[in-house]
Amino acid sequence: MTIKLLFINAVDTTRAIQTRLPPLGLGYLASSLRENFPEDKLQFKIINKDVREEIEKFKPDIAAISSVSQNYQRAVEYAKIAKEYQLPVIIGGIHITVMPSTLTKEMDVAVIGEGEETIVELFRLYKQKRKFIKKDLKKIKGIAFKERNRLVLTPRRELIEPLNKVPLPARDLITIGNPTYMFTSRGCPYRCTFCASSRFWGRVRFFSAEYMVKEIKYLVENYGIDRIDFWDDLFIAHRRRLNDLLPLLKKEKLLGKVSFGCMVRSNLVDEGLAKVLKKMNFTRTSMGLESASPRILEYLKGETINVKNHVNAIRILKKHGIEPSASFIIGSPTETRADILQTLKFIRKSRLRGFDIYVLTPLPGTPVWEYAKSRGLVSEKMDWSRLDVDFYQNHDRAIILSEELSRGEIYRLFLRFKLEQKRRLIIYVLKNMPKIANYWFKRGQEKIPSRTPRV
Repeated sequence: MTIKLLFINAVDTTRAIQTRLPPLGLGYLASSLRENFPEDKLQFKIINKDVREEIEKFKPDIAAISSVSQNYQRAVEYAKIAKEYQLPVIIGGIHITVMPSTLTKEMDVAVIGEGEETIVELFRLYKQKRKFIKKDLKKIKGIAFKERNRLVLTPRRELIEPLNKVPLPARDLITIGNPTYMFTSRGCPYRCTFCASSRFWGRVRFFSAEYMVKEIKYLVENYGIDRIDFWDDLFIAHRRRLNDLLPLLKKEKLLGKVSFGCMVRSNLVDEGLAKVLKKMNFTRTSMGLESASPRILEYLKGETINVKNHVNAIRILKKHGIEPSASFIIGSPTETRADILQTLKFIRKSRLRGFDIYVLTPLPGTPVWEYAKSRGLVSEKMDWSRLDVDFYQNHDRAIILSEELSRGEIYRLFLRFKLEQKRRLIIYVLKNMPKIANYWFKRGQEKIPSRTPRV
C-alpha cells in the first residue's frame, strides 16, 4: 500500500531567520513512521510554501502541519486549502500544544506535545479506516479534536523514555547545508518567564553521547559537514554526558574534523566546562544574557543567575578561545530607561563579538503571556503574526508590555542597540579582513572541480 504524507512547515518564507534551519522536527516524525511501517510504501514530502500547488502535484493522502504561535495564521490557511482537497489534516507544534482551544474546524486532529509516538498511532488508525473516526481517536493519548463543536482532549501521553528510542531525523527529505544543526536533548531545567519550551517538553531529557556521535558521524560521512551547532535549549546541562562525548569522538576519529557551537547559561560556565568544550573543538557559544539590570534579570530568568555570572562567563570563554555571542531583551513591564541603558553599557564594555536584541514578546504558554492577557493585550482570537513583528522595520505593530516607556521611547532605545551592533560588526570585519577573505576563498575552491569535466 502506497500512502503519501505531506508535511507542511508553516513559516514566513520572507524571513531568513525562519527558513535558514531545516525543519528537523518534521524529519523526526517521518523517520518514526518509516521505522514503524517498514512494509508500507510511504512517500513523504516536506514543504514550507506553495501549498496548493504542492497538493495538486504530490496528491497526498494526509496533510500534517507544524506551527509555532507566530505563524499560526498561516497554519489555519494551509488547513483550509488542504480541506478543499478533502484531505485529513493533522496539526502539531508548540502553539496547538499550549492553546488547543484554537483548533479550527478544518483541522481533524491536533498532536499535543511530543509527536513521534502519537503520529505512529494516528497513521495506524488511518491505515485501517482511511479516515479519522471520533470514537477511535478517543483511544489515542496526546491528541485533541472537535466533537459537535466541543473540544475533546485525550489523556496526556507519557514522554518517550529513553530518548534514544527516537530514530535519527529523515534528513533526506530536507535541504542540509554546512554548517548544520542537531538536537541532543529536549526541554530545559530552567523556566524563564518568557520561554514556552520548558512548558512544551516537560522535564528535560537527553540523547546519549553514543547517539550524538552516531548522528555526528552520519552528517560528516553523508553530507561532508564540518560545522555543527547544537540547538538544544541548554546543551551543557548534562555535564557527565559531555565528559562521555570526548572519548567517543576520539574513537570515531571525529575529533578536530568538526567544529561545534551550542547554547550555554552564564551561571553554569566555569573553567572545567570551558576546558572540556575546547578539547572537543567548540569554537562558539551563545548565551541568553537578557539584561544587565539585576532587577530585570531576576524577572526574566529567576534568582539562579546574576550579572556577575555574565561577566565571568564571557571572560572564561574568551580565555579558552571560544567565541561567545549573546541575546538581550528590553521592554519588560517595569523596566525603566535607566535599566535599559544599564544593559547597553554592559554590552559596550563587554568583549562580546556579537549580540542580538529583542523586545519582550508574550508567547502563549508563558507567564509573560498571562500577564499580557490580564492587560487585554493578547487573546486567543488575535492576529498571531503580531508575535513575530520585525521591531526594527515595523515597530508600530508590535505588542508593547512596558508600563514605564512609550512605544516610541522603546524604539529609540532599540535603535541605539542596533547602532552598537553595526559598530561591532565593522570593527570585527576590519580586524579580520585577511581571515575572512581566506575563509571565503577556500569555500569557493571547494566548489571548483579538480579537473574540467568532459563534454
